[in-house]
Amino acid sequence: MTSDSHDFQPSFFTLERTGEVAVIRIRKSTLSEEDNVEQLGFELMQIVDQLGYNRVVLSLKGVDWVTSSILGKLIHLHRHLRRLDGEMAICDLAPTVQEVMETSRLHTYFLVHSDVNTAVQQFQTQV
Repeated sequence: MTSDSHDFQPSFFTLERTGEVAVIRIRKSTLSEEDNVEQLGFELMQIVDQLGYNRVVLSLKGVDWVTSSILGKLIHLHRHLRRLDGEMAICDLAPTVQEVMETSRLHTYFLVHSDVNTAVQQFQTQV
């Protein structure tokens, strides 16, 4: 993690640091093309490339809907982390988001946990 982490002010989410794990909490209830999808992708990549995290927990608590373009950004982040021997977990899925994940078969692609604490604990026990 670099000293730039204190200056990082993402517009779509809050960032918490739990040891070596970055916990991202989305602030919007829907993520769609009406949002700046490219900005979201850029901010997510900054967590890895500029702040140096290779373990990321993404909480979708309170998010009721996501579109395919948003899922594409999550897939891109996941692949980027995997190339760097990192990991990403997604948690706190609303039933509507869970359904989208299952329909697209992404529930088997992503590491999915029920809540942030469970995901963080798994990453911390792997150290």
